[in-house]
Amino acid sequence: MLEPIEAHALEQISLEIRKSILRVIHSSQASHIGSSMSVVEILTAMYAVSDIDLIRSGSKSRNRIIVSKGHAAAATYAAMHQFGLMENEVLMTYHKTGSNLQGHVSHGVKYVEHSTGALGHGLSVGLGHALELKLTSPESQVLVLCGDGEIQEGSIWEALMLASTRRLNQLVLLIDYNGISSIKGTEEVIHTGSLKERFLGFGLDVTEVDGHNAIEISKEIIRAKTRVKPSVIICKTIKGKGIKFAEDKPIWHYKTLSDELFQEAMEGLN
Repeated sequence: MLEPIEAHALEQISLEIRKSILRVIHSSQASHIGSSMSVVEILTAMYAVSDIDLIRSGSKSRNRIIVSKGHAAAATYAAMHQFGLMENEVLMTYHKTGSNLQGHVSHGVKYVEHSTGALGHGLSVGLGHALELKLTSPESQVLVLCGDGEIQEGSIWEALMLASTRRLNQLVLLIDYNGISSIKGTEEVIHTGSLKERFLGFGLDVTEVDGHNAIEISKEIIRAKTRVKPSVIICKTIKGKGIKFAEDKPIWHYKTLSDELFQEAMEGLN
């Protein structure tokens, strides 16, 4: 179990990830600020509980980290940088001509498990990994991050039915529950009601956490190892978290940063 001293370390890592996101998005004049900022602590927790050396070596017993929410590419690459899986020089090429680091997560980038952005696919790929690990490395986990808009895709629920049937406790689904699907409220697109009740109805273990508390998320991922069913961690987040002028503002799914707003955002983080 993670010790209290690590809570401060995870907070510092999350802060550095947010700064990196701002730098690369401003430098490339890219978008998806809101999507990236809401998942920072979730990504921090996913990498913090994983053995980075096993990921780096490509070991079959490594944790599989799949960011099915492909629009969070800037956050994914910034997190990989913080955990030693990407050089800063590479990170700063984000979304620029000739770079492998484009606006959706891509397995053309070293240490990325699967290309995403065609929403709803990552969980099915994670399911396949979990089937393998159940036979070959039962202590390893498959950590899949999905957006709350993304889970409106039918493929999500098909994967969950099979995961529940096979009792794939290696599979942990983390939901970025920010209430906004691109530029519209998630409930306005499709009414889902209580996500917890829906997941429970599919025979899954479900917990709800503060999605901006990396230590709490980390502990829930670790607890998932003791369960006999697949786990879902519903992470309640704020789209654009940490950037005051972007928080909970749907338009910041697409807007880019001017020099003035970049400075304001960085000063706000500092």
